[in-house]
Amino acid sequence: MTLEEKYIARIMLKNKILSSDGQAYENLFCQIMRLHNPNFQAIKPQGSFGDRKNDGFDKTTGTYYQVYAPENIKIKERDTIKKLVTDFEGLYKYWNEQVASIKKFHYVVNDKYKGIYPTLAVELTEIEKAYSGVIAKPFLSKDLEDICLELSDDKIMQVIGFIPNPANFSIIEPTILAEVISFVLDFEVQYSPENIPNDPDFDKKIQFNNLSKNVKRLLDNGRIQGYILDRYFNLNSNFTKDELRNKFTYLYSEAIKNIETIEDKSDLVFFKILKDASPKQTKAVQDAVLLLMAYYFEYCDIFETPPSKD
Repeated sequence: MTLEEKYIARIMLKNKILSSDGQAYENLFCQIMRLHNPNFQAIKPQGSFGDRKNDGFDKTTGTYYQVYAPENIKIKERDTIKKLVTDFEGLYKYWNEQVASIKKFHYVVNDKYKGIYPTLAVELTEIEKAYSGVIAKPFLSKDLEDICLELSDDKIMQVIGFIPNPANFSIIEPTILAEVISFVLDFEVQYSPENIPNDPDFDKKIQFNNLSKNVKRLLDNGRIQGYILDRYFNLNSNFTKDELRNKFTYLYSEAIKNIETIEDKSDLVFFKILKDASPKQTKAVQDAVLLLMAYYFEYCDIFETPPSKD
């Protein structure tokens, strides 16, 4: 798929995940897992025995999955925790002893890209403590998206259907860049005293690239709010982070290529990226883009990295 087709596929998959509750989400999960892993076996309920608290597993690796997808998980916290505890007890009692040892347990939750409660993470840790040798982790919407988007093109289309031709759309570039900017703009912050992280390598890179004090101030302001991006990346697939990195790497290479070598070239490159990455030339949007530029500057995806002393 082209990047544009992959982006449309992601939108279609995300809409499918957001609109699926209960059995519909379990069916979607099992379909993707079967396409991803030929050893995955979905478990069909059997009369009064049900599914023995197991919605799917891989016998070869001892990995088991239990799916929970309420319509609104945020108002079902108590039910979620209760179901997790009782389901795992039933799962372990039957499957661990009679089928295959449980080595990994994934509690599959359709969090609809909103994250899980701290209490759920605590209960999964308690399972690991109570059942020696078992790794218990959540499996969220973003995880299912990552697995699906790593499939071959034909398998992705088995899940989401026919992908429209991007040429039929007047604009294909809200893309992920606009999505993350929108997330930053809508993020509800709780202000605290400014604390710029101390990172000698960050400052060294600024000096190495001959960036001005003004640019350093903008990057430092972006770093202060880096927790907003951490939140976005924690809720979304690796595909989003990779595509954003590719976008900024491309913008950097284009700016380097198109700006003539002059004394303040580095600053001009910086502001060229800022302009080209901003869908609107407003302060709010550019402030959001500066968060991203600080992030990818720190992780060495834009501008040059100083040589190590080794």
